[in-house]
Amino acid sequence: MLSVDEARQRVVDSVQPLEPADVVVGDAQGLVLALDLVAPHSLPRFDNSAMDGYALQAVDIAGAGDGTQIELEVVAEVKAGAPGDDVTVASGAAARIMTGAPLPPGADTVVPVEETEERDGRVLVAAAVPKGRHVRPAGDDVTAGEVIVRAGTELGPGEMALIASMGLSPVPARRGPKVAVMVTGDELVAPEATPAPGQIRDSNSVALRALVRESGGEPVPTGYVEDTEAAVVEALQRAAETSELVVSSGGVSVGRYDFVKPAVEKLGYIDLWRVAMQPGKPVVLGAIGDTPFLGLPGNPVSIHIGFEQFVRPAIRKMRGCSSLIRPTITAVLTEAITKPPGRLHFVRVRLAHNSAGWRATPTGPQGSHIQSSLIHCHGVARFAIEETELAAGSEVTVEVWRLPESSEG
Repeated sequence: MLSVDEARQRVVDSVQPLEPADVVVGDAQGLVLALDLVAPHSLPRFDNSAMDGYALQAVDIAGAGDGTQIELEVVAEVKAGAPGDDVTVASGAAARIMTGAPLPPGADTVVPVEETEERDGRVLVAAAVPKGRHVRPAGDDVTAGEVIVRAGTELGPGEMALIASMGLSPVPARRGPKVAVMVTGDELVAPEATPAPGQIRDSNSVALRALVRESGGEPVPTGYVEDTEAAVVEALQRAAETSELVVSSGGVSVGRYDFVKPAVEKLGYIDLWRVAMQPGKPVVLGAIGDTPFLGLPGNPVSIHIGFEQFVRPAIRKMRGCSSLIRPTITAVLTEAITKPPGRLHFVRVRLAHNSAGWRATPTGPQGSHIQSSLIHCHGVARFAIEETELAAGSEVTVEVWRLPESSEG
């Protein structure tokens, strides 16, 4: 059996980033930037006022304070959006100025309006301020020629706003791949249906579609597939024709009705089958024609673990993301746990944080069928292959799926 890290590397190597397309920046949220973006100009583009007030020369009011007021002539008003270069503020003068308006030539400082008094075309300033106060210099935020957003960045509101400020729309970005989601099993019925004796409601396709969407992919349902080799072959072929990645659950082990593996071999090839992990040992990597294929076990928890370890990194590579796997933290285990050697175990845990650091508590029974163990689960603690026991108080590495709503606990 391959290690999880070896298997993940094979999965990642089997897929390639999708071709980018030019996308209007306002429609690019969640997409991944394909090229570095360089600032075509500085930001701000010009010196401007950070306050409503009066633009003046700081030297003119150096003597203000301790009851002494300096009186200056108001020679102009500069509004936001005005060019600001049609008036010069000479010594002894001031210009009324609005927030964001360009600083007029000659002025080097802005005094807020609430610290002044204007009457009869003149303004009284009661206190000295340092040169440059309340002025946003050109290039204070970004310098022309600077890389403002790196390739591989998932575009959020902050990145989109900065790109828009630079006029770099449209942007070269990659969408998420179309991911065909296929579940097998004669025992499955829709969540809305009433199961007959021996049947169960399908939760696997619901989970997989949600996981694909959460990872930035576009799920493509394929419907339920009966447990015959012909049906599985037909479903896989159809899925490969309508998607850029095929993901299945169930039918990948060695049971009499496990037809996924032989069906993939008939349509393409298998690159790996079993991984030294628990839950989720049977994992199939292969291809159906030119379309990559990943087959996960049918147990509900195995789907989540296998998806996080293999499918999510594959989707993120296809999107062009700069990081492929979840971040990790070190936490202190609050309860002792045991296991047999031979596989890397992923223990579902709840996280809590206080002044002593992070703590990790198992979410309950860890069987691969225990769906409730995924509720309030913040991630998985890695229980190394040859380890058999971790005592309470041991440090563990936790792959973080989400952070707790409250940091105290």
